[in-house]
Amino acid sequence: MNGSLTHQIRIGALGAVALALAATGCSATPTASAAGGANSLTVNLGYAGTTITRNFNPFSLKATQGTFGFQYESLFGFNTLKAGEFMPWLVTKYDWSNGGKKITLHLDKRANWSDGSALTASDVAFTIEFIKKQKLQPFFGTFDYEKVTAADPHTVEITFAEPAYAKLSSIGGVTPVPEKIWKNKDGQKFTNPDPVGSGAYKLKQFGAQQLTFAARDDYWKQKNIPVKIVKAPVVASSSEVGKLLRGDIEWSGGSVTDVKKQYVDKDPKNHHAWYPTYGGLFMFFNHTKAPFNDVHVRKGLSLAVDRSELAQLGNPGMFNDLNLTGLDTKTQDKWIAPEYADSSQPKPEVAAALKEFAKAGYTKKGDRLVGKNGKQFSFEITEVAEFGDSIQRDKVIAEQLKKVGISVDVKPLTGAQVDQRRREAKFDVLVGGAVYYNTPFGFFKDMLFSGNAGLWTNYGHYKSKSTDALLTELEGSGDEANIKRISGKLEKVMVDDVPAAPLITIGSSAEYNSRNWTGWPDEKNPYANPAPWSGTVNAMGILLNLRPAKAN
Repeated sequence: MNGSLTHQIRIGALGAVALALAATGCSATPTASAAGGANSLTVNLGYAGTTITRNFNPFSLKATQGTFGFQYESLFGFNTLKAGEFMPWLVTKYDWSNGGKKITLHLDKRANWSDGSALTASDVAFTIEFIKKQKLQPFFGTFDYEKVTAADPHTVEITFAEPAYAKLSSIGGVTPVPEKIWKNKDGQKFTNPDPVGSGAYKLKQFGAQQLTFAARDDYWKQKNIPVKIVKAPVVASSSEVGKLLRGDIEWSGGSVTDVKKQYVDKDPKNHHAWYPTYGGLFMFFNHTKAPFNDVHVRKGLSLAVDRSELAQLGNPGMFNDLNLTGLDTKTQDKWIAPEYADSSQPKPEVAAALKEFAKAGYTKKGDRLVGKNGKQFSFEITEVAEFGDSIQRDKVIAEQLKKVGISVDVKPLTGAQVDQRRREAKFDVLVGGAVYYNTPFGFFKDMLFSGNAGLWTNYGHYKSKSTDALLTELEGSGDEANIKRISGKLEKVMVDDVPAAPLITIGSSAEYNSRNWTGWPDEKNPYANPAPWSGTVNAMGILLNLRPAKAN
């Protein structure tokens, strides 16, 4: 994931998933791993800045990498690479009752803290109340509820005023802390320098340039952890590729430009890169101003774009054009209605685009698309000035639209200016990302809900009472068949009304070396998001699954 998408997703739904790097650099001859011994692995967690801050507070927006997963674990997760498949962790299963107004969580009875004491339902209930009372805003785990109780040492019950099916991802994202340590702490200020968590690793050594984690001998989930030591150094983007090639880094979440050529092809047997889809890139139109409030204009613009060209920019072969419903056909196929399964448009359809523009009063005269006033159709794509890769992508879009006679100017502004213009609907077009959840509800609510106008990923201020009604219906549904039925109606909104034009998939960047360790997830076995910054059920699921490689 590139730097620009990091920003776009951070102001969207999944801030914690926005820790990727833009990596370029030198090449080198692949060698045997210099990263450590047979039981260790060196990983690039993507630290921000040049030094590491000792802050392991899971409720802090400035928590250092390694806080989540290594130290603190979430209750459960969902594999968005498998259409939101349930991934148990501290919680082995959950039950809904009272029409979705009550959820019962069943904790793994083996769970314990790194000091050897048991992790109980009281700790979980305390954490949920602690977040609410102290008004904390963690990346995940924030949700409204009426009451939370520990029914017994391994059972948590949460009740809600309304059906809460749509809160399931947030519930799973709760990262419990031990009540005995945190009950008198200020969740806003406490930096938790010596964490006591339930994770598989303890902090062995802290340094301004590297963290070293050691596997727990008494870890509750798996007694024998093959990777005994994990080293996590600060890695400058300029040195990323060289370190990967030398084996100094064996696992990374950095986005390497042309990764197949720069990394994979240097040692195809051991070098691997996988950027699986977790969301999509969209062209957002400002629905509050003409001509973007005209569906025919929006359809025309969507038809005129060459998605296959956009997918090959920067990282050929790593991304794909996006289904016009906005859902990815590989990872979200379970939710896509049959009539939209083949709803894709990789190449531009110029003739069809011009027909749509004609319905909006535009005609092609020479090399210009002009309106009834005789003026050429022109607009701006507003972009963050610091995001060079996104500016170049926007310029490619401008060249594509030039072929149907539209004049597009890419206007770079500061991030703060772009945010303000987006909120106030003072722009023409924006290009940004949206992410997937365990069901289509979160994606569609972010994208289409009137109350999110200018926020989340309803960047275009799209408003529709009928669409809001569908979202309300979907929010209150816990039945999979009904979710699919309502999702199909929202997919129709995306295709017929084009609130935003789906462009290409976006993915979690990950590179890994199989010289010393095997068992990594890949496209054939997508058991986890492969990025090392992706949290408990993904990153820790990978570390617990790795096995020493046989001698080459």
